[in-house]
Amino acid sequence: MRFVALLIGLVLFLQTLDLLATANEVLAGGGAPVETLLRYVMLRMPSLIETVAPLAGLLGALTALVVMAMNSEILAMRAAGRSVLSLMGGLVGVGLALSISLFTFSEFVVVRANAELEEWSNTGYGAGAEVADGEDSWVMEGDTIIRVGHVLRDGTVLQDVRLFQQDDASSVTNIYSIRLAIWENGQWNTVEMEQVGGSDINEAPPAWNTQLKPEHFVRFANHPNELSLNALQQYIGNVAIGSRPVYFYDTWLQQKIAGPIVLALMPLLAGIAAFAHHRQGSSVMTIVTGISIGFAFIVVDNILIAMGQFGSLPPLLAAWVPVALFGTIGIWIIFNFEHTGVRT
Repeated sequence: MRFVALLIGLVLFLQTLDLLATANEVLAGGGAPVETLLRYVMLRMPSLIETVAPLAGLLGALTALVVMAMNSEILAMRAAGRSVLSLMGGLVGVGLALSISLFTFSEFVVVRANAELEEWSNTGYGAGAEVADGEDSWVMEGDTIIRVGHVLRDGTVLQDVRLFQQDDASSVTNIYSIRLAIWENGQWNTVEMEQVGGSDINEAPPAWNTQLKPEHFVRFANHPNELSLNALQQYIGNVAIGSRPVYFYDTWLQQKIAGPIVLALMPLLAGIAAFAHHRQGSSVMTIVTGISIGFAFIVVDNILIAMGQFGSLPPLLAAWVPVALFGTIGIWIIFNFEHTGVRT
């Protein structure tokens, strides 16, 4: 109940700030003011819920344990033979259930809301407007880099396409220019495809054989928060399709799974702070310590995720090391407290 109350409060607070910052831009789209703002709020709120859920989980567990410590309930439970590990196990179990709920919510609600909001934003928040795709949009398929000048008719018509074919050493071997590509009968039909550079410039250009479909060109720079788990798996498959390197999408694939697990970790981090200060009865110190530990986790997590996105760290390690590290520390401290009963 504390988690739900804190989640609602944090989301309303952040939604208000976000709306104050973007209201003028949203209303500039020309739609009905009330309906436009309401649509923006409904599309923005799922992302905010996903963002603040771990913080709400940490604060919810912290406040619950602080109240129990102030009322000597933890001491009474231990005197009655109740194990601290069993108490934390119950909280972590609740956190795990919330993690599953958050993952489901992210997969089926947040992804769609983010994609719709991004598409609407690209139209200038206009009603019924078409997405205005900028020039020099890039996408990568295997060893071929593709530049598309304009994307029309929901991705079924492409103008000013350039294909840059690379060898194993990432050197460009051939460059092809396509004035127009049209999606018909499940394949791309090209108009005025010619070779403009490369080693075999005298040979006739081959047909454009690609696994890319119109939906891949609707939004080139899809951020991973707009992609479902299945979509991310396609982006890191044998034929890599995306505007970023494979390891970028792989990092976000791991993060999509590890991210919700953080909710199960937050009660453990709260327990570290609560049991470290329960003898002093200092609720302020408990909350400050808990928030500091949570902040340290967020900093480490963001740093490692950034390293994974830039290829400096394997995606698996980038996403899971913070969870494993802080989880191990939390279990060790609580296990030590259980067997010594002293401040660690």
